[in-house]
This record gives sequence, C-alpha cells and structure tokens, in this order.
Amino acid sequence: MYKPKTIRLFSLVAIVLSALSLLLSGVMMTQANGMFFVGVLSVALLLWASIIGYQLSSYPLNEDDCKKLGLRVYLILAAVAVFMFAGVVGGLVVSTALLSSLWGMKKNYDEWDGKSAR
Repeated sequence: MYKPKTIRLFSLVAIVLSALSLLLSGVMMTQANGMFFVGVLSVALLLWASIIGYQLSSYPLNEDDCKKLGLRVYLILAAVAVFMFAGVVGGLVVSTALLSSLWGMKKNYDEWDGKSAR
C-alpha cells in the first residue's frame, strides 16, 4: 500500500482525476457565478500536488517518508472525489495544505540531494 510503485500508480490516478475535475469545474464556471472560481482554484492546486506526489514517488524515500507520501496522495484522491460530488468550498484550505506539505517534502529532498552531490 505504501510501496513507491503503488504510490506512483495512485499519483497518476490522482493526476488524471484532478485534470478531469479541473476541466469540469472550468466548464461549470463559465455557466455559473463566481463561486466556482474557488472550486477551480482548489482542484488546480490538487493537480499540482498530484504532480509533485508523482515526482516524489521516484525519489529514494525511506519507509517512513513513503508512508507520509502515500497518505498525502490518498488524501488528494479523497479530496478530488469530494470536490467532484459535493463541491466543498473549504477545499481551498485542504488543497493548499496538501500542496504545501508535498512541496515542502520535495524541497527538503531536493536540497538534501544538492548538498550531498557537492
């Protein structure tokens, strides 16, 4: 469940679902009021987080970091499903939190890798 190949597969699923949800949200935004902008922004942030999760799945992570990454990727999938069916406005906070945690994790690994190469 928390193996890098499994996380990579679920990251790909999250990317596809996020992209489809972004497309649907964009279509709905053209036909509705400005409240859909928050949904589009939330799904766009989840798409970005999914891409970072996919990139991180190819890094040499230890077991604890694999669990952290896997949990975040599964939360992205759950958040996309909730946005597609419920249209939660509070999704901006959730998507921002997921994106920032994955971005921080990637930044730490990139900095660590850059220092070890010197």
